[in-house]
Amino acid sequence: MPKVSVILTSFNHEKYLHEAIDSVLDQTFTDFELIIWDDASADGSWAVINSYSDPRVKAFRNEVSKRGIYGINKAISEAATGEYIAIHHSDDVWEPDKLKKQVAFLDANTEIGAVFTWAQIIDEHGVKLTGDWFDQENKTRWQWLNQLFLEQNHLNHPSVLIRLKCYQDVGVYRYGLAQTGDAEMWSRILIKFPIHVIQEKLTKHRLFSDKSNISGDKIAAAIRVSNEWNVMRENYLSITDFEDIVATFPNLERFRSPKGSDNKFLLAMACLYQCKQRSAWQQGLKWLFDLINDKTRYKKIRDIYSFSYIDYVRLTAEYDVYFIEGDKRIAELSSALRRIENEHQRILHHMVFGRLLKFWRRFINRSFPAGN
Repeated sequence: MPKVSVILTSFNHEKYLHEAIDSVLDQTFTDFELIIWDDASADGSWAVINSYSDPRVKAFRNEVSKRGIYGINKAISEAATGEYIAIHHSDDVWEPDKLKKQVAFLDANTEIGAVFTWAQIIDEHGVKLTGDWFDQENKTRWQWLNQLFLEQNHLNHPSVLIRLKCYQDVGVYRYGLAQTGDAEMWSRILIKFPIHVIQEKLTKHRLFSDKSNISGDKIAAAIRVSNEWNVMRENYLSITDFEDIVATFPNLERFRSPKGSDNKFLLAMACLYQCKQRSAWQQGLKWLFDLINDKTRYKKIRDIYSFSYIDYVRLTAEYDVYFIEGDKRIAELSSALRRIENEHQRILHHMVFGRLLKFWRRFINRSFPAGN
């Protein structure tokens, strides 16, 4: 069996596919299999894939497009045989020493679950772009979890090399997450395993100027991602030890009590007091509602934190989850603008009428002079 299973997902990237595949086959580390899963591409991608005769290449194709993470999950569950799994995309590129350096690190550090790299952002022409979003210093797993909870995913998906046992332990990628599927996976892994980032740009991550990437800066993506982050936050409820929660959210130290702790209450406080996102506020209020309607848990949080349903009712008026105040202000501004526009039109009408009247008077005076 090969040491590494590289899973390359392909979808309508015929123009970039040769470069993506070649960057794997040209790795200085050679003990791998390359599993290419094409998602019923409508361009010439399948022909490009079948042009390779390298025995390490194993090609699969969906008859109809499944979109999302179907191919990765099928490859992990049914095709991969390596001890380590590398995720690759059909429009991204690897530097030749990427796998060699990552494999060496995982071999030498058996406690590490996954190893990432820094990423060089490139455009559709391969031109290097500025951007250091993925250039992160190494942190504890709790610090990484804090970033993710605050909706900051600095871990580059096509840079990862991960132990197969991690996927076997936490499960495969979840369906229904178009924007945050990788971040949701990292949260599950980090709750159980430490990770490491090799601080070299060993991955080239392509961003298209027309913002056609799934993660592109478009309003639809922004709306979708806001709806998805709370799926990931639910994973944090599996963190039950107070010390682990405080390691993730140091500001929650103020809730330390000799009477014990309640992880759901603490995570609700993190949503409300450490997150700026309205979706997080909504999650925090929901968790508190669950607690005050669970007799056993409600008694516990009243005893430990002196928190009652009256406090909850107060919070529901403080956190404008649905942007009610903003909508009201927008409506008031819209109404004011309409009044201004109406007044402007009225003034214009008076001005036009006045000019027409003056013109008419001049015309009459010229055409019919006084005394004629």
